[in-house]
Amino acid sequence: MKTKATLCTAIVAATLATAGSVRAEPLKMALIDALSGPGAQTGLKYLEGVQFGVERLNREGGFNGAPIELMKYDSQTAPIVASEKLKEAIAAGARIVMQVSSSAVAAQLSDDIRKYNLRNPGKEVIFLNIGSEAYELTAAKCHFWFFRMGSNPYVRMNALIPVMKERGALGKSVYLINQNYSYGHDGQKAQEMFLKKAGISVAGTILHDVNKLQDFSPYIARVRASGAESVLSVNWGNDAILLLKAAGDAGLKAAFGTTEINTPGTIASAGKAVVGSYLASIFSLEGAGKAGEAFAEDYRARTGSYPTFIEPTPVHTLLMLGDVLKKISAPGAPVDTKKIALAFENASYETPMGRWSIRKEDHQSIMPIAVSIVSPDAKYKMDGTDLGFKPVRIVPGPEAAVPVDPACKMERPS
Repeated sequence: MKTKATLCTAIVAATLATAGSVRAEPLKMALIDALSGPGAQTGLKYLEGVQFGVERLNREGGFNGAPIELMKYDSQTAPIVASEKLKEAIAAGARIVMQVSSSAVAAQLSDDIRKYNLRNPGKEVIFLNIGSEAYELTAAKCHFWFFRMGSNPYVRMNALIPVMKERGALGKSVYLINQNYSYGHDGQKAQEMFLKKAGISVAGTILHDVNKLQDFSPYIARVRASGAESVLSVNWGNDAILLLKAAGDAGLKAAFGTTEINTPGTIASAGKAVVGSYLASIFSLEGAGKAGEAFAEDYRARTGSYPTFIEPTPVHTLLMLGDVLKKISAPGAPVDTKKIALAFENASYETPMGRWSIRKEDHQSIMPIAVSIVSPDAKYKMDGTDLGFKPVRIVPGPEAAVPVDPACKMERPS
C-alpha cells in the first residue's frame, strides 16, 4: 500500500510539473518600428536582426522553459501611432518593447512606458532602444526601465574626431552641417565640444530642414567660401546622399566625417563622391576580424545577406540579454521584468568587435565604435558597388564613452 501511495504521489507530482511546464508564461517581446514608408529602410533591416537574435535564443532554450515570442507592430515613424501600438502590444502580453528608427518615437514610447509602469507595479515593461540617439533619452529623460542599446552623437564624435585628427583629415577648420531637429542639434553640440577639445576651429554651422531639400549646392558653396578643410555631419537618408553628391559635383576636396552613410542605398546613390568619407559606426564586420567573419557568414546563411548596416546591433543586444536570461531562467516561473532589468543592468557581453556593458547609472550601453573610411579596398561591399567601409581604428567602449549626464536622476525600484 505504501508503495502504491508513493507511486501515486510521484505520478501526481510529475503531472503537475508537466502541466506547469506546458502552461509556462512565455516572455513576449514586441518590436514597434517603421515597417512601412520611408523609415522602413531602417526598420526592416532592424527587424531582420531582431528575428535572427530571437531565433538564436529559442534554439538555446528560450526563457523559463518556453520559447520567446516576438510580436511586430508598424509605428509608421509616427509618435501617436507608436503610442497606440504600444497599448496593443501590452494588451497582447508584451513585457519587453524594442524600437530603433526615430528619436521622436523613442521619446514617446519611453514616456508612455514610464507612466504605464508607475500605474502597474508588478507588470512593468522594459524598453530596449537600439538606435534612437537623441541624447536626452539617457540624460534628462532617463528612467530605470529604459536601456539605450546603441550610441549617441557624443559617443560617436568622441571616437570620430580624434581618429580623423590623427590621420590629418580634419585640417585646421571644419564646417558643421546637420538636420534641424533633436538629433541634428545634439550632433552639432557634440561636434563643437570635441573639436574644441582637439584644438580645431569651426568655420561655420548649418542646421537645415529634414529631408526637404533637393539642392545642397548653396551650402557646399558656403563651405568652399569658408576655407574649411573638412565637414562633419550626422545627416541620414536623402539628406546625406544629396549633401555628398553636391560636394562631388562641385569638386569640393574637403573630407567628410559622418555617422549614418552606411544606410542601404547611400553609397550607390552618392557614387564616387562618397569615397574617402569617414564613418563612425557601432559595428564593423571587417574590423571584428575572424570572429566578425564567422558572425557574418552565419548571419548570411540564415538571412541571405551580410549584416552590414544596423543588423549587428539588435543581434548583439539580444545575445547579451540572452546571457542574462540563462542565468535567471527557472522553468515554469512567471516572467519577472524587474528581475530581468536588475540583472541586465549588470550585464556584459563579448561581441566579435569587443565588450559591451550597461552603465548602471543611466543605462547607457558602453560599446566599441568603429571608425572606417569609404574605400574600394573594403572587404564587404555596399549596395552592389565596388565600395565599402574599410576600418581604420576600433575605439574601445570605455574610450568612446562620455560621462553620465548630471540631468539623469534615475529612480530605482525598491
